[in-house]
Amino acid sequence: MKKPLLLDGAMGTELINRGIDLPLPIWSADANLTHPEIVKEIHFEYIQAGAELITTNTFRTTTWTYRKAGYTPARARERAKDSLYKAVECAQSAAGETVKVAGSVTSLEDCYSPEKFPGKTAAEDIYGETTEWMVDAGLNFILFETMGNIQEITIALETAKGFDNEVWISLIMKNGDHILDGTPIQDVISLINGFEVDCLLNNCNQLDTTLRCIDHFENDWKGMWGTYPNLGKTDFENDYFDIIDESNFSAGMKSILMKDPGVIGVCCGSTPQHIRKIKTLIEKD
Repeated sequence: MKKPLLLDGAMGTELINRGIDLPLPIWSADANLTHPEIVKEIHFEYIQAGAELITTNTFRTTTWTYRKAGYTPARARERAKDSLYKAVECAQSAAGETVKVAGSVTSLEDCYSPEKFPGKTAAEDIYGETTEWMVDAGLNFILFETMGNIQEITIALETAKGFDNEVWISLIMKNGDHILDGTPIQDVISLINGFEVDCLLNNCNQLDTTLRCIDHFENDWKGMWGTYPNLGKTDFENDYFDIIDESNFSAGMKSILMKDPGVIGVCCGSTPQHIRKIKTLIEKD
């Protein structure tokens, strides 16, 4: 059995663990500009723990988000671009030559609220701009993550067709059988099969939902798949500082590893220690 690629863990909750204030809607984006040394340090600690792929701290580095925070259109674009380029620099500096770096892109609005999708025009503009910046900054690997709206998924993948990137997409689930907007997972996989997607993943669900989603990946998706669950006790209601205990974490990771994923990691609430634990579990297989 081939060993899975080990993804890194959370950035936002780890920044909070280190005393950084992350106000919404900007969340972790400004940390690239105000505390780049801590962003880089977190990347480096995940790599030391065993991560073979890290994601840039670009979850909210968009003009859309900075406009929501009250910036003028010109200043929002400038601030978002500066934050994104600095995030890529931090990740690449920590990664060196051996660790892969993926550019993180997510939904325009709150990823837990797919009903707030702002429409086709806004999504095309922001995904196009963000992806263009990432490519210009030196990334050729894009990860669309925590995607729970079928229209937004379609636009993201259409946008990616215009660039010569490796493209991964990660879904967030309402339950084990439907993404967050209620679309059946089989319909989503059927859509994604029409694009050149290098890996299909699920992220930011609790473990039971994650495992049910994986069943669909095994049955309906023919390519590489992976998962990085959050460490919450329930879906969508956690602050991610009250998380599952070590025993449940180990049991859940073992259950995922038994299904032979191509990629494994963890999402909200995780720390470098959780990556170190997964690394140990992989090596025991």
